[in-house]
Amino acid sequence: MSDFLVLAKKEVKNLMRDKKLIFGLIIVPLIVYPALGKMMQFGFESATKETHVAIVNFDDGKYGELLIRALNVTPSVSVTLIEADSMDEALKKALEENQNVLVVIPHNFSESIEENKVATLQIYGVFKGIGSGMKESVSEGRINAVINVLSEEIAKLKVQELGAKNPDAILHPIRVESRSYLLGRIVNVPPTVVSQVLASQAYGLPLIVFLMVMITSQMSAGAVASEKENKTLETLLTLPVKRTTIVASKITGTAVMGMIAALAYMIGLKQYMAGFGTETGVSLSELGLSITPFGTLLFGVVVFLTIAFSLSLAMLLAVFAEDVQSANTIVSSVILPLAFPSFILMFVDLNALPAVGKYLLLSSPFAHPIVDYRYLIAKDYTALGMSILYLTVVAGATLYVTARVFASEKILTARISWGRKRKPE
Repeated sequence: MSDFLVLAKKEVKNLMRDKKLIFGLIIVPLIVYPALGKMMQFGFESATKETHVAIVNFDDGKYGELLIRALNVTPSVSVTLIEADSMDEALKKALEENQNVLVVIPHNFSESIEENKVATLQIYGVFKGIGSGMKESVSEGRINAVINVLSEEIAKLKVQELGAKNPDAILHPIRVESRSYLLGRIVNVPPTVVSQVLASQAYGLPLIVFLMVMITSQMSAGAVASEKENKTLETLLTLPVKRTTIVASKITGTAVMGMIAALAYMIGLKQYMAGFGTETGVSLSELGLSITPFGTLLFGVVVFLTIAFSLSLAMLLAVFAEDVQSANTIVSSVILPLAFPSFILMFVDLNALPAVGKYLLLSSPFAHPIVDYRYLIAKDYTALGMSILYLTVVAGATLYVTARVFASEKILTARISWGRKRKPE
């Protein structure tokens, strides 16, 4: 076996022994991210599964009974009638019986409707603790929807009694149909729903990319710094092996880990994003934003090149560190400013930025996975290819500089003083 393969195998084994590394590269993307997506999906499904409604009826007329019958036939709504003499007693009973919402029908409800007055209902969300409040919010929305339908039907009857032939034209003289024009095609989905689906993608991805970059960078820097700290790097450099072979083996070892990380993060990301769309009921495929196998392959290359850049940059920065702790400090000081601008993409559309701001943001390699994911779902493979070309140049240049530094004596002599004063000679 050649010296290169022996050293590369050694590098991979050393990295694989680090339990924190394995957790960051495999456990987090393959288990934590899918679990987060499933938890979000489970939370919304639990909130929308069934609404438990308690009703206390203080009204003696027909419209109170009509409202109760309307709620009884509503899908995903279970109605419980509560007998109470006061509001406080009704609320306590609703809480004891694990109801989500209490609907209070006042004593003058039917009388107000019959006298053409506005009848007022009271709806109380019953919170059992300090949680997300999603279930109570969904329950209120369902009740309001039923009340709105019932209110409209009563209004139609009253308008008909006045002699109108088309009550709908009087109650709703203007009708709005909301659609979206997305990527050159008309989608029968309101813009607000499309925005919610796209926003769900925009908020999660920058956090995933940030964690991916930080974990792989700390991993690479720690591997180099630990060898310097333990003096094993000096021993390695004294072996009858070319410096270029040593550098190539280290870069290959970290590249192998980068490929593992890219694959793990792609699988985890796919599972994580599957949790979105449940809340709106509209998936990416329904918007014509499906992901093809070819696009997935291209995006995998983007992730790999981003990781390769962060690994090589971290290795280069670790040369100036004296130990693992200082290496992590140096890496954080450089990587954080480079990665932080990508969070702008959580709130701003890249195309809405001025040309200078757009290209300044794209100069950071860490912004490309976020932007390229949008190209991926839009099937803009030309833009993906341009991004891959840019990342290839940047990652290649960083790897070249790192190799040159490792091939020189700077790998043993380079230091950052961090403000320490030199002792007088």
